[in-house]
Amino acid sequence: MKRKPPIPAVSAIVLVALAAWAATARGQNQGPTSLGFKKRFVIEIRNPGPVALENHPVVLSVEGIRAFAPDFNSYNYAIFDETGGGYRLVPSQADDLNQDRLHEEIVFLRTLPPGSTTTLACYYSPKGGFQLMMSTPKAGARLLGGGPGGVLAGWESNLAGFKFVDGRVEAYGKLYPGLVLTKAPKDDAKLQEWGLDILAGGGSLGLGGLNVWEGESAVPLAGAGAGGDFTVQRTVLASGPLRALVKVEYSGTKPGSTGSGTTVLFSAFADNIFCRQDIRPGPGAGGRPAIYGVCVQKLAGEEVSFDKNRGLLASWGRGGEAAGEVGLALLFSPSDLAGFDENGPGRTVKLNVKPGRTLTVWTVAGWGRGIVTAAAPAAKNWARLAADLGLSLRVPVEVRFKAS
Repeated sequence: MKRKPPIPAVSAIVLVALAAWAATARGQNQGPTSLGFKKRFVIEIRNPGPVALENHPVVLSVEGIRAFAPDFNSYNYAIFDETGGGYRLVPSQADDLNQDRLHEEIVFLRTLPPGSTTTLACYYSPKGGFQLMMSTPKAGARLLGGGPGGVLAGWESNLAGFKFVDGRVEAYGKLYPGLVLTKAPKDDAKLQEWGLDILAGGGSLGLGGLNVWEGESAVPLAGAGAGGDFTVQRTVLASGPLRALVKVEYSGTKPGSTGSGTTVLFSAFADNIFCRQDIRPGPGAGGRPAIYGVCVQKLAGEEVSFDKNRGLLASWGRGGEAAGEVGLALLFSPSDLAGFDENGPGRTVKLNVKPGRTLTVWTVAGWGRGIVTAAAPAAKNWARLAADLGLSLRVPVEVRFKAS
């Protein structure tokens, strides 16, 4: 059962490290109970893979926590690393995904050694509210005015940024770490002091735009190509400091179209370079398996790597007019692959979506002049970087809760 928030609050509660409190707590042998917390349980995070997962996003379901601790209060909690003595507060974010002022998910980042189990402690009080403020957010999202589709949406981490334009997805190249959406002008294809839109222009669906396959035909989820009274609704669900999350809902595609009612969640995480896309078929699929195409724009003078066994499509070439050399990559689960199409201005990886399932893919953009890039030979090393990232993102990390 969901609990009503005990205090007025925004969609995210931010928990961050308080060095002064931590030092005092250690010196006086005080724990988090000095902050008023009444209860404690353990979070175990298992990395079964052979490689370290650096700054790995961990997303906890509040409903799942309450199945273990029914009186858990997402407005009055904090997560600590207690290994080696002391109490190191783990920054986290609680998100209200359906705007009912109740939290559905809690997000934090953790580096997970290979073949390891990481143990954290969660302290909470069933009643009351608790909020610690953050000084430097590393993720953000906002609606942006203008463009052919009306209101645009942008989301970013401190390392990478993305923009949704009428069904097309574009990427920002950054010259230094930080958040730039509040600085990005309408004409972001021109070089700014922070970087630029490296994919501005072009007739494709950019990096991660979608189409739906009906037989041998592809229906783009963008503009007039979708047919009917096509509309797109964009909603910012979370704007940092650790996760930026934008929901895009497609409606009004031609009658009977599989794409009708499709929802996509676009997210970026602090200290990470990828965009995650969670694609949920709508009622237009009629309970049938669907095939979605995820598009990657073709680049001038590009070198392309497509490896169906590693779930990888990567390219390195020339991007927007002012961008110079850029790299694009799409990462997916090989078991989802349904085909590959190279017709038109973009390449399309066709992926199966079973009824009731969410399809997850990841996109990455690099820039020869930016902080996300590849060493020479760029095309080869970009494909290797993307492939290694894909292996890390697909590791089946396990989370479980235990009594303290």
